[in-house]
Amino acid sequence: MGNAKHMNKKKVQLQLSTTELIYNGCFAAANFLFVFLESIGVSAGQMGLISACVSGIGIASQPTWGVISDRIQSVKKCFMLCMVGTALCALTIPALSQGTGLWRLLMIGMLMAMYFFFHPSNMMMELWLVRVSDNPLLKIPYGTIRSCASIGYALFSLAFVPIVQIMPVRNIYYFFSSFAALSILLTAMVPAESEGKTERQAKTRLRDMPFRSILNYWIVGHIIFEVLYQIPFSWRVTYMVYTLKEFQVDTSMYGALMFVAGICEVPMLLLIKRFTPRTGWAWPMLANVLILTLEYSLYALGHSVFVLFAAQLLRGFSYALYVASRYQYLHRLAPKGMEGSTIALVNTSTAVMNLIAATAGGFLLEALGTRSFFALLCGLQLLSGIFFVGLHVVGVKYLHHPPQNRECMLTLNPARNHGSA
Repeated sequence: MGNAKHMNKKKVQLQLSTTELIYNGCFAAANFLFVFLESIGVSAGQMGLISACVSGIGIASQPTWGVISDRIQSVKKCFMLCMVGTALCALTIPALSQGTGLWRLLMIGMLMAMYFFFHPSNMMMELWLVRVSDNPLLKIPYGTIRSCASIGYALFSLAFVPIVQIMPVRNIYYFFSSFAALSILLTAMVPAESEGKTERQAKTRLRDMPFRSILNYWIVGHIIFEVLYQIPFSWRVTYMVYTLKEFQVDTSMYGALMFVAGICEVPMLLLIKRFTPRTGWAWPMLANVLILTLEYSLYALGHSVFVLFAAQLLRGFSYALYVASRYQYLHRLAPKGMEGSTIALVNTSTAVMNLIAATAGGFLLEALGTRSFFALLCGLQLLSGIFFVGLHVVGVKYLHHPPQNRECMLTLNPARNHGSA
């Protein structure tokens, strides 16, 4: 029986790792959105408006799919549905982008529809991995599977470099659709028990779901932190193409930079499980903010291509810390059975702010210039870190109201000192 369980664990690990590897080909393709828009003549100001619309889509899509996942109690099924919609929409973009006028507007509409499905797919996948790592029958470390996502992201980002040099950037979306379709097939092979289900569970009625329990000090405080955090983070993603121009690097090399960043995620993802029993999940969140601040300072002050690639090393380290700790942190803060809705609420709140910020981002970059723009990002990112520390100090020391799960406290040895909730 023990060997059967061991073999099952290995099989699930292989299935999920392969799924993550292929699924992140979608992210590698999605990262060329702004390179694609620039290639068809979209200005920085217009790019900011499109970025705002993409963020706005998340306002509707993430809570919708978060509530659905909690109601049917299956993030796997929601992930598959999201990827079906993503694949179908992405398939239409290359043809529509070649038109003008009404066809161009229709292309933007299909981009928005694609992100309606693609935005929440990542939330579903991350929540699925957290449940797998918490599943007592599997106990597969989160970083072990998530590192395959980083490898896939890095390799496909690099593979796209020669592709965009020999064919129009719009063809990236054919690859996008193909990766999405393969992800659906691979996901279908993973057993439902990977989510931690031991028996068939009844669906929760919408009116019986305890939505009010989400609005507590720690979750509301974290929403404010995420809003502050996401403004510079989203601007970096949107306007990275202008940083390449500032460093006199061809935009077709964007994939090579993403390869460096993706590969640098892997060691951090594999190591994070070693130190989180001593630090909890709050310290990696804070470390991520500080590393990001340093990355932005290199864009603001650096001049050589070497500095640009060095910044990608920091980008990889910081993103690995963020993605590994954020979902573990929120999963432990959330009320039982409301994890999907809680994460969706946080994501929706940041999408609202990104909608506002993205609208002004392009015009702000044009007014300040690239260097000054990234100097502003440094200050904003540091401000988010200061707020995060203040949130914990006030909550624990002054309000005497620590988070329900001690692994979410900004303290050392949370499990040993307090016990893990």
